[in-house]
Amino acid sequence: MAKKTPEQLAQEFEGRKAKGLAKGGAAYWPNIIANAVLKLTAARAEISPETLIEMIEREAPSLEITVRSGATEAVARLKQAIAKGA
Repeated sequence: MAKKTPEQLAQEFEGRKAKGLAKGGAAYWPNIIANAVLKLTAARAEISPETLIEMIEREAPSLEITVRSGATEAVARLKQAIAKGA
């Protein structure tokens, strides 16, 4: 069996790392939506899919990378639900 070069090993590691982040972040999307609903409720603001998406997108850049991927998943699922409902 041929030995892999350091570049090949690094590329494989980055691929596994990216895949792990995506899987880990996917577990956070329900919590992201729940937290956004709680914040809107506390502020006595209207809760609609559009306001949830706006709030999540506004707060996502300040989140940890794994949680940020969960926020991206939450936005995608909200948009998918809106499209199915239309």
